[in-house]
Amino acid sequence: MALAVLDLPGALRVAENYGDDEEAIRLLGHLNDRRLSVEGEQSAFAVLCDRWDNLYYPQSFTKGGASHWAWDKSATDEGRTHVSVNAYQTYVDIPAALQSYPPIENMLPVGTKPEDRALASLVERAYFAWKDQIGFELLMHKANVVKCLYGRTAAKVVWDDDLKYPVVEIIDQPRNLYLGWKDSQYNALDWALYSYAITPSTALEDWGLVVDCSYDEEGRPSPYVVPPILVSQYQRVAQANQLTADLRVEVNDYWYRKPRDKARIEKGKPVKFETWNAIFVGNVMVKNKMHREYDGRLPYVPLFNSYVPGLPVGRSSLHDVEQLIREKDERMSENAQMIHRAVTGQYWQITGPEAPLGVQAGIKPVPNQVVGTGPGNRIEALQPWMPEFQLEQYLTRVDRELTDISGLNELMRGMAPQQVMNSERAISALVSNYETRISMPRQMYYDFRVAIWALASDMWASKDTNLRGVINEATHLKIDSPSLTPRDDAEAAQIAANLKEAKLWSSIRAMDRVGVDDPETEMNIIKAEQTDAALNPAQVQVMVSLMLMLQQLQQQQPPALEQAGAQAAMSTEQSMAAMRGLGVPGQAPESMQGEGEQPGVPPEMMPGNTPEGQAVGAGPVTTEEGAAPEAGLVDEQGNPIPSQALNQFQVANGEVSNRLIGQQQLQKEGE
Repeated sequence: MALAVLDLPGALRVAENYGDDEEAIRLLGHLNDRRLSVEGEQSAFAVLCDRWDNLYYPQSFTKGGASHWAWDKSATDEGRTHVSVNAYQTYVDIPAALQSYPPIENMLPVGTKPEDRALASLVERAYFAWKDQIGFELLMHKANVVKCLYGRTAAKVVWDDDLKYPVVEIIDQPRNLYLGWKDSQYNALDWALYSYAITPSTALEDWGLVVDCSYDEEGRPSPYVVPPILVSQYQRVAQANQLTADLRVEVNDYWYRKPRDKARIEKGKPVKFETWNAIFVGNVMVKNKMHREYDGRLPYVPLFNSYVPGLPVGRSSLHDVEQLIREKDERMSENAQMIHRAVTGQYWQITGPEAPLGVQAGIKPVPNQVVGTGPGNRIEALQPWMPEFQLEQYLTRVDRELTDISGLNELMRGMAPQQVMNSERAISALVSNYETRISMPRQMYYDFRVAIWALASDMWASKDTNLRGVINEATHLKIDSPSLTPRDDAEAAQIAANLKEAKLWSSIRAMDRVGVDDPETEMNIIKAEQTDAALNPAQVQVMVSLMLMLQQLQQQQPPALEQAGAQAAMSTEQSMAAMRGLGVPGQAPESMQGEGEQPGVPPEMMPGNTPEGQAVGAGPVTTEEGAAPEAGLVDEQGNPIPSQALNQFQVANGEVSNRLIGQQQLQKEGE
């Protein structure tokens, strides 16, 4: 394929001949200077990318199938045995899958007021809806595969004018991405250049440009872009380019920063920068525009597979395992070659007193045929010499070194023995060991997710004035590492439940810890279920009983305390305090839990006879004659008599237990 690598002097001449403005010529030279400053490192990285590609997805084939070392003599010489252990993909896909496991994400408010928490809940819903809309988790899985394979990748956050929200793109070919850093600490980007190739038809379709081509003395094409002056000229160019159907022209997507035009420069004070984007198709600049929504930042968020001190690079997961797998390839091929020679070749000899020095033609054991060897002679098979090597033990040692380097034990690779698979403790220990190995890559990946949302939220707020200061300043995203085994999930849920019951955590925080996406919505659903008499009759009865009791308390309160009583009816804690103040009896001792065994309320504990009850306005209660009896009960003479039945209920552990007690006065003998 003829890829048109940009020839700067020729491009500048073409740009001048076609009347391009000075800004385009200046930017093209600036782009080339910055690209050349990192071209050496980028070229070496591109060679490594080709190497990793061959290991991850072999493109060469032998008679036995795909091979990542098909150029070796064992694959090309006749009669040789060639074995290719294509296990490299395992050392990329498994770490990528485990690291991309969806984490526990919470949108925390900046303030501490209730309205701040409500606002954070709304932003969290918008965040999860945005992730589902753009397929965020799938994009993150792709990012982990790319960075485990090549050692690094990047995400590009851009605004979609049609969808009206930011979208994320993953750079799956980091060899084409050139990055320039602000300083030697490699914490922030100063410029970025992504270079890719398009066909002439794509250049005409997307940018309205015609690609022409010239040839050198050796017949190599040198494409360049010209403005489409006439249709006949385009047809001529198209006919000429049919001879080189694989012709490509290079596109350079250049992002750079520069100070604002009206920025005031003062010594010792920072200067505000703007973000600009220039796109060159071949030698023609088709775009040079400022992007205010980035606020001086670049749209690329880099992600590295590991931390290499002092270098802005990451190490591929295949960097240290290639040599060991290649060793397995060679040893297994040699052992297979030895076995092949032993089983395919059979050797015979004639023994006996009259054995001839030479063997006549046709004397060879053949099935269902008799061979004459002469009197006293016989044909014997020669047992070939087979050297004994501890090949299995050697390969086991190689696998042990692979585990030591990659951390992928037998459980991670699906090769654990049955006794390990049946032991939860062994599974938890092996997974915990691997979690320790990937702790730093996971944390770098989580920071990558936070940086993407920070850039996307600022861009969203810049485009939509209604969200300004809300989606990007009122909250911040917090990410916790998830558990990788069901046992860890059960333990985390149990810890959250214990802390919630101990009143150390709220229900919402406990839900956040176990991974509930929207705790506020979940709490509303729980409230609706708890107030449904068909689903939870006991809980509804508790609420009704408490409401009736609070209404009675409000009726007994003086006018000065009516407002406080109304507030107490809406607060469970104040209600329970009022119940304790009025002397409502608690649960009886265990020895008096039977039916009819719990004592009634003694007179001295009645609300009107206690200081607490009198403080809230309850009148004294007496049991002497003349006390006001309950209305509705009269004797034969029409005099009201007290009720002989008592309805009691008790609220314990969130449940109500009722009982009806009948009372009968004992009469003395003779009455």
